[in-house]
Amino acid sequence: MGKQVKIEELTTAISNVIKKLYKDRNGVILSENNEYFIEFGKNLGLERYISNHNVTCSKLFAICDFLEISLSDFFKLVENEDERLKFSKEAKGKLVRKAYKQQ
Repeated sequence: MGKQVKIEELTTAISNVIKKLYKDRNGVILSENNEYFIEFGKNLGLERYISNHNVTCSKLFAICDFLEISLSDFFKLVENEDERLKFSKEAKGKLVRKAYKQQ
């Protein structure tokens, strides 16, 4: 299996949104994460995803579920975080080509 393609702008925006949602929980996130671990037997490892680490769709779904936000609302925040992530015909494929060239 080849190296994973990373669209830096997307990864950064996702990390920033997770950080903001994380901070909005007023410090109760650790105890809630522990409760989530007890209930589901899985640690979300949120700290990993607030540092520009690629996240899988399944992990992102679990994080959104934990943070009580829908995926669609989450991605609206991601698009607002970096306007380049919003679709436009003029920019179509630009970030994807850039990511593959850097691979």
